[in-house]
Amino acid sequence: MGSSSGKLFRFLLLVIALATSGLLVLAVWKGVVQKDQRMEQVSESVEADMKLSDMEYIEMQEGRRLWALRATEATYYQAEQKTLLRSVHLTFFLDDGGEVYLESGEGALYAGSKDIELWNDVRATVPRGYELLSQRAYYEHQGRLIRSVEPIEVRGPDLNLTGRRWEYRIPERRGLVEGEVRARVNALSVEGR
Repeated sequence: MGSSSGKLFRFLLLVIALATSGLLVLAVWKGVVQKDQRMEQVSESVEADMKLSDMEYIEMQEGRRLWALRATEATYYQAEQKTLLRSVHLTFFLDDGGEVYLESGEGALYAGSKDIELWNDVRATVPRGYELLSQRAYYEHQGRLIRSVEPIEVRGPDLNLTGRRWEYRIPERRGLVEGEVRARVNALSVEGR
């Protein structure tokens, strides 16, 4: 009988060891899952420092308006010095009184540089009736330059263009389309008398 009680003892010891190992694995697994959930909660709680609806901002320089920014929603993140924007409308004021307009579904204003990035159906309207369509554009505040390395379509009264990248220099009122440029000259319409 000593042999069977030894086997029973070893069996019970094995069951206890397996149960303890199982509990230890369960505890470690729960700890990892809870840590992941806490990390998700922390990242969700790292929310915006400020959120505004129907925001408007006007950039002034020496008493004159340079540009005006409107968005249906603006979410500011101080750590990144960035404001994420929705339904963006941007107006640039030219020296001669003209205006350049940009619109997009989304964008970002970088507080330190005052540069603006636009994406999601960017539409620009420049003087003389030309409209530029792209998926992304950048405004470089320091050089007052709008540019993009995304494909562009330009529609105008006299000419339609497509290209791989573009820029528009606001002070000079000069645009440039580069890379596999294709142009179509629109025929002048003549009305019958």
